[in-house]
Amino acid sequence: MPALAVAQALSRLAREGVIVRLSKGVYAVKGDAPGRVRIYDARRRGSARAKSETRSKREPAPVFPAGILAFNELQLSFQNTARPTMSTPGARAPKELVDHGFRVITRRPAAWRSLERLDGAILEVLRDGALHSQMEARYTAKVIARSLLEPGRLERVLAAAQHEPPRVRAMLGAVLEHDRRARDKLPPGCIEALRATLNPVSRYDLGEFVELPTASRWYARARRPYF
Repeated sequence: MPALAVAQALSRLAREGVIVRLSKGVYAVKGDAPGRVRIYDARRRGSARAKSETRSKREPAPVFPAGILAFNELQLSFQNTARPTMSTPGARAPKELVDHGFRVITRRPAAWRSLERLDGAILEVLRDGALHSQMEARYTAKVIARSLLEPGRLERVLAAAQHEPPRVRAMLGAVLEHDRRARDKLPPGCIEALRATLNPVSRYDLGEFVELPTASRWYARARRPYF
């Protein structure tokens, strides 16, 4: 119950004589035994709740492989990088990573806090448009789609994708629709629900996934020719 509602209820009970106001935020009510009273300190309870909320906010945010590391996590690339990159939904980069020379991208969506390491890697690959994959787009899509079929992973990634840029959801849809095994195991209406989150008038940059046969059904922007 909100603190304001609690204060109003206690004030009303005090006016009605059900409880006795001892001081600001402190009330007494008759106990079960004669001559005894129970003390209710609204200030202490509110303080405990505030401390609990502060403690939960201070819990370390998870970190996920990003950049080349995300592609390595999915075995889409075997390149090395001089300065590895990680990402986190936290507001600050973990000091341990910074001290070891990592570049840390902060403030990923709060929904990422419920993801596992590989879940975050998949979203990072999609954010990068599979740019660093050493495989063809269709094989990259196959690896991602098969990884999403692991128990619980698809549900977590789909939930987090609702907080991602539309182009990420478009790539996710094109990947899932491209792989036959993934398509057959998807929950009924999953593809349609994901497509409904996109604006059919817009055109999205699907990166390397623009080469997929399903890209046009996810409003892919045509790739400009190189001269």
